[in-house]
Amino acid sequence: MRFKCAAPLISATGFMRFLFASLTKEANIIIDESQIVEKILDFMKKSKPEQEFLFEDIEIRENIDSIVSRDINEGINTLQTFGVIGKFNPSYEKIIIYLSEEEADEILEDCPSEDIKNAFRNLAKSFSGD
Repeated sequence: MRFKCAAPLISATGFMRFLFASLTKEANIIIDESQIVEKILDFMKKSKPEQEFLFEDIEIRENIDSIVSRDINEGINTLQTFGVIGKFNPSYEKIIIYLSEEEADEILEDCPSEDIKNAFRNLAKSFSGD
């Protein structure tokens, strides 16, 4: 038996980049940080089997009273370091996305396929109305 070791097609940070770009395209630039992991988990559970690779680099743990993901939090922290997102105040739970439409388009051009873009578009739509 031969094993093949390879990096996931989309890293956790890449996943969050595509998500925040898609949120920008949906004109949803202020989101509740506490809802991110929950929305991703809901989307993950509803995703088609052929989309499972999107979540290869993301681990989500469901506890009795919380849902957490160190991978998603690291992706958020990395993007905050690079100025893609920020918080109004560190104690606030709202994240603001600082991407322009053009920057979001550039990020989404890096999506490996149109199906992946559509998946992120659908995930971003799930944040509407919060």
